[in-house]
Amino acid sequence: MSSLLFRLGRFAARHPWRAIGAWVLAAVVVITASAAVGRDLEDTFEAPGLDSQRAVELLSSAGSGDAGLTARVAATPRDDGETFFDSPAARRALAGVQTELAELPAVLAASDPAGGLRDGGRAAVADGTVSPDGRVALVTLRYPVVEKLDTSDLEGLKKVVAAHANDSVLRVEAGGDLFMSFEEPETGTGEMIGLLAAVVILLVAFGSLIAMGLPIGMALFGLALGVSAMPLVTYLVEIPSWAPVVASMVGLGAGIDYALILVTRHREQLAAGMGVEESAGRAVATAGQAVVFAGGTVVVSILGLAVAGIPFIAAAGVAIAAVVLVMVAASITLLPAFLGLAGHSIDRFGLPRRRTPRDGHAPRARRRWQCWGAHVTRHAAAYAVGTALLLLALAAPVLALRLGFPDEGTLPGSRTERQAYDLVAEGFGPGANGPLVIAVGLAGDASVVEPLYDAVTEDPGIASVAPPGIDT
Repeated sequence: MSSLLFRLGRFAARHPWRAIGAWVLAAVVVITASAAVGRDLEDTFEAPGLDSQRAVELLSSAGSGDAGLTARVAATPRDDGETFFDSPAARRALAGVQTELAELPAVLAASDPAGGLRDGGRAAVADGTVSPDGRVALVTLRYPVVEKLDTSDLEGLKKVVAAHANDSVLRVEAGGDLFMSFEEPETGTGEMIGLLAAVVILLVAFGSLIAMGLPIGMALFGLALGVSAMPLVTYLVEIPSWAPVVASMVGLGAGIDYALILVTRHREQLAAGMGVEESAGRAVATAGQAVVFAGGTVVVSILGLAVAGIPFIAAAGVAIAAVVLVMVAASITLLPAFLGLAGHSIDRFGLPRRRTPRDGHAPRARRRWQCWGAHVTRHAAAYAVGTALLLLALAAPVLALRLGFPDEGTLPGSRTERQAYDLVAEGFGPGANGPLVIAVGLAGDASVVEPLYDAVTEDPGIASVAPPGIDT
């Protein structure tokens, strides 16, 4: 492998524009193909063997609306002193909002809090569509399964909510499964922060703008190619829409790390008097082997997610592995081309305190690190104990770690989903934002429902139970 990598690295450094041109051509082909024939990334949360999955399958086989997605629209009077019980204007406005929601194209059914308020509100409170204090009304919209929906369905709901943003009578907020499935996350912020941090760290480590820019440029190029290929990978396995975000984080870190190893070796060899092409080839032949094996280890480990037996988790592993493979390929072909273009100018535009001396002696910063390493090795036991104690202290908070799934209560307060979540919690109490659906196969005997309903109602950990419904 070493001789092959050497020839590959030296060729790329000797003919940089050929290597770069091949990568640009590959990027154009992949991006064009993805745009033309690539499949949309879709979220499927099937987990074979789990009770929840069997419940969904049971509901789907019965044609129940509970098998699909839901959205919840919470409404409350703008006037803090009013309730739906005593305000005719609020009830009329609620009926109008409810009609608009029920007429959305994909909505299968909608709850009817306005109808329950006609007899004074007792029916609405009993069926859980109006809070006991009359301040919050909840319209639950039932949609088909996620495969039959798209982002336009969410946009339609958001338009209805936005139309009432300046309503003088009602405040209207929305949340639910539909948002969780189709709301586009805010992208770029986390990646940009990580990228800026990497720029600063590499600039301090290398002391040169060009040396810093090579790993960043290579990683960004590889990342763009890898992520753009996701719509094509879906022909082999269904990639969830959130997988490219995770793949971007892993790929960016891996790409910069691999490039850092190669650039460091290359600079050391240039400082020792080696030629640019020879140095690039030797860097790929030596440090490049570590990159290949490290990347292979990451790929094998990530693909181990398939052992979990959850298809969408395994698919995310495939997406991450694909991006890491692109980063490995870029490290041993594209990066040497950049090194060949940079030549001996790789240390130009450096920080004054980090410029490598022309006499070939080790720079001052390197000598400081050598002294530090020697000091640590002379006092190995003390540093081992001290470091272990420090790591244990940093890990201590894990003892109070509480695991769980993020929900709309963890979103920023400015989001409509969070505001709907808070309204429901204030109006209906704890547990209202986390309802569970119990599916029962009757096998022609509906008498099993009542005993089950009574048993669930008597559970002290359950706040309330809605009346059972039977799909015929």
